[in-house]
Amino acid sequence: MGKAKRTANGVSDKAVFRDLIPLNSLSEEHFQEISKNMVVEDISAGRYLFGEGDQDNRSVYLLDGEVNFVDGSGRVSGVVIAGTDPARYPLANQQPRLVSARVATRSIIATIDSTLLDVLLTFDQTSASKSVNAGVQADDDWLTRMFQSDAFVKMPPEDIQQMLKKMGSVAVMEGDVIIRQGDEGDYFYIIREGKCSVTRQASTEGWDVPLAELSNGDCFGEEALVSDARRNASVTMMTDGTLMRLSKQDFLKLLKKPLVHYVDYTLALGMIADGDMWLDVRLPEEHANHAFEDSLNIPLLNLRDKATKLIPNRKYIICCDTGRRSASAAFLLSQRGFEVYVLEGGLNRGVPPEVFGFTSEPPAPDSGEATDTARATARTISDAAEGVLQQERDAAMEETATVKQQLSELQDELENLQTHFTRFIKASERLEAACDEARQAREEIAADMEQLKSRFARPLSLK
Repeated sequence: MGKAKRTANGVSDKAVFRDLIPLNSLSEEHFQEISKNMVVEDISAGRYLFGEGDQDNRSVYLLDGEVNFVDGSGRVSGVVIAGTDPARYPLANQQPRLVSARVATRSIIATIDSTLLDVLLTFDQTSASKSVNAGVQADDDWLTRMFQSDAFVKMPPEDIQQMLKKMGSVAVMEGDVIIRQGDEGDYFYIIREGKCSVTRQASTEGWDVPLAELSNGDCFGEEALVSDARRNASVTMMTDGTLMRLSKQDFLKLLKKPLVHYVDYTLALGMIADGDMWLDVRLPEEHANHAFEDSLNIPLLNLRDKATKLIPNRKYIICCDTGRRSASAAFLLSQRGFEVYVLEGGLNRGVPPEVFGFTSEPPAPDSGEATDTARATARTISDAAEGVLQQERDAAMEETATVKQQLSELQDELENLQTHFTRFIKASERLEAACDEARQAREEIAADMEQLKSRFARPLSLK
């Protein structure tokens, strides 16, 4: 009656997990990270996956078998069978749980930390929409250019004064890495003088992909602070320069406050009645599963490109499952002059469950041939999952730790090489200039020698 815990690394057919929603939208790098943290369990019939009222912060997927939803009176209110479309989504994912989930037949489930999944989704969708912009023009008056942004236009004068007081000036050199992809967010930066490049490391090839070039008055580093996620790109100085930086705590207080406004569900309904619009920044598949009627769906990863399609004078109430992606979207749109609000608590916690019919019976399983096909598909999944061994998990974890250590050492070595290479280039330039001067001096001496030869040779010829 025990359960065998297994990570997704041990499952030979990862397409099984790639088909789950919203895992199917993750980048390969983040899918691998989720896979390492996914726990696959073999559960006996009669066991409960979670109880009504639980707040476990887990996304639970059914890979094989059958699960019953049980209401407070003990009545079976719905069934989900592995291999069907409802099984692609997390089971009864509202928090706190509206129903209990009981295993009807021996089943295999996969469990993921919901916060990790949401952060990685936000991470991917925030960075995926950036495009190369090498044409940024320099501006001598960095303050003038900075305050032309709608982000600062909306700030109260006293907050602007406080921000300038709390900002620190940092001298930087060409080649300095200001932000490193994957690090925790700590500062918000404004370029006072100089240029820097924004790059993202490819997940498979390993080289840096250019995303943007920034110069005087440009800002960076805000997205990780708004969404409370890790840095989604690296920023490296292309020239010597000076940066102004604001700590995370001061940024959240002075900048996020005027740009990201929250409204509860009741207030949001009143705004919708007055003609405002829901803007759902989840993925299309998530939106199709459940969403507000007439809501506009623009995924966060597409928002930069499609922001011009929004009506400038219309108010938008932004929503997602938790509010994290909504906060990033609100900051982005506020910088572009839109009046936007974030649904407090997101769809999972901020909306009464009956709005989307979560208290009614979940979709009933298909019958007849469709059910047989689903069971056959589920059995295929089960065969793949049954081959997972605990020793594979241990070996994978050990290998992961080794790779991380090697990667850290390689990154340190690369930084040293970049520093030495920069010095070598500058020394080579100085040497080349010296060689040019020496070459010119030799040519001048040779010309003087020729003149002397001709001057002394002429009298001899007259004799």
